[in-house]
Amino acid sequence: MYLEKKRGTLDKKLTGSNMNAFKLSLCSLLFIAGCNASHSEPQNNEETVTTPQGSAEQRAVEPAKLQKKAAVRHDVGHSKPSPADKVMEKEPVAHIDKDAISEADLKNQRAYLKFITKDKECDTTTQCKVLPVGSRACGGPSDYVIFSTKTADPDKVKELADKLTHAEATYNAKNRMISICEHLSAPATQCVNNKCVKLEHSNQATY
Repeated sequence: MYLEKKRGTLDKKLTGSNMNAFKLSLCSLLFIAGCNASHSEPQNNEETVTTPQGSAEQRAVEPAKLQKKAAVRHDVGHSKPSPADKVMEKEPVAHIDKDAISEADLKNQRAYLKFITKDKECDTTTQCKVLPVGSRACGGPSDYVIFSTKTADPDKVKELADKLTHAEATYNAKNRMISICEHLSAPATQCVNNKCVKLEHSNQATY
């Protein structure tokens, strides 16, 4: 009887130990399952991390698309300005001083007056005329011109002679020119061999 009681007690102890072992094994299984779950979570995290990389790549591509759009020309259909349109700016107008007279201007006026009076053809002496031309610094004309009214317009010749006289007087005053103060006398002229000529012993040589 005593042995049977001991055996029953031992069986109870063994049964209790089996329960404890079962509990330990169950806890270990739960622990292992938890570890597996914890190891599996980083994989999910890695998967979730990869998605922002993809979006970052998409964002990196987007500026290139925008650049392509910005590079599109918007002047299609509009005509380009021709070179003639570009050179439409007015050139600066030179303000010429009409009173500014140079020695070259005086020479040009004298040459033109000589040109229109060079033909001295005449039929009578009445067609031969003399006009004072120019201005000396001390006063009086600087020369005389002989011409024929048959070949030259007397009004035109007088206009040019007066213009040259005024121009030379202005030039002398502005540049403080000095000249001899001997006044010239008008020369005599007549028609000789159908040509107006200056008579000998005249005071001044003419054109």
